Amino acid sequence: MMVWAGLLLALICACPPSLWAKGDVPSGVHRNVTDAETHYNRGVGLQAKNKHRAAIAEYREAVRLQPDLVEAHYNLGVVLTAVDDQTGAIAAYRTAVQIRPGFAAAHHALGVALAKRGDLTSAIEEYRAALQYQPNLVVALQGLGAALHAKGDVPGAVAEYRAALKLNPDLVEAHYNLGLAFAALGDQTAAIEEYRTTVRLQPDNAPIYFHLGIALQAKRDLDGAIEAYRHAIRLQPGYAEAHHNLGFTLKTKGNLVGAIAEYQESLRLNANDAYTHHDLGLALQDKQDLDGAIKQYQIALKLKPDYATVHYNLGVALMAKSRPREAVPEFREYLRLAADTPGNRVGIDRAKTILKVLRQFEDKPKPAEAVAPPSKRGPL
Repeated sequence: MMVWAGLLLALICACPPSLWAKGDVPSGVHRNVTDAETHYNRGVGLQAKNKHRAAIAEYREAVRLQPDLVEAHYNLGVVLTAVDDQTGAIAAYRTAVQIRPGFAAAHHALGVALAKRGDLTSAIEEYRAALQYQPNLVVALQGLGAALHAKGDVPGAVAEYRAALKLNPDLVEAHYNLGLAFAALGDQTAAIEEYRTTVRLQPDNAPIYFHLGIALQAKRDLDGAIEAYRHAIRLQPGYAEAHHNLGFTLKTKGNLVGAIAEYQESLRLNANDAYTHHDLGLALQDKQDLDGAIKQYQIALKLKPDYATVHYNLGVALMAKSRPREAVPEFREYLRLAADTPGNRVGIDRAKTILKVLRQFEDKPKPAEAVAPPSKRGPL
């Protein structure tokens, strides 16, 4: 997710300079210290060339020779993060902050690694520790905002994003995440403003246009949403979610042919999306292609058997095809799965009414001599 991508990029690229250049070791330093610095400097050079495995070996040797060489522990954490060894990176950063508690960059880096592992509570603690020692550390403010956001404290996240932007008005990640936060709070107007600022700063980022489309759609600016989704697709043709949302918006505008084409393209890119199969089914049903709709609903239910709405719509399509006996279990399953909430009340009431009407079609026990022969109808 982009919430974290910018943070990780900043961390990986922020390689600290060598502690000492080769040959500049102060007089009187123990030989092991000189050897440690040599390995450290080699590690820095290898890290700059993205030779991460070799750099890791050099940093490990440096800290073996000089366990309190804090910069080596920090850089070891950076390269371990680059090779996706979060456990090793966390251990290296923890050692760095134990040696030097006021090392703000190490606290921030530790927060990033903990957040990536899913330990948001500990990540928040580390971001706050970084800011205690360096209050203007913008990446820590952004990271703290992202962690609070992920924990569900959206107002707290907004405050941190704004603090980061006060220090760096062009921080793309903060504008983008602030837009997401405003959208979560239901303020689509503010979200749109942040997304537009973000695309001005980073015009080649497809996910930003995608979320701009969502916000515009929520504001009923369907033409604006369509253009935003199409822009996202131009930047990233394989963006299945953008094709899906474009299809949904086109259907809302009554363009069923265009909607079906976009849903089909989305499924070509990601055939296992139950929601897209369902929405394609709705569009086909609106076009009176009931067989096609039934097929899509059935695929959706294979992928997501507890998708209540699909059971209801499949029941409706089966009724329209004069297959009431097959519709009955679909409405029953809808009633079993659908949460009794105000949003579902209309559907629940309709399903109950339909089932009352369809009771005449339910199979009932009959005397042995009156048993009808089995149906020859096979599966769809």
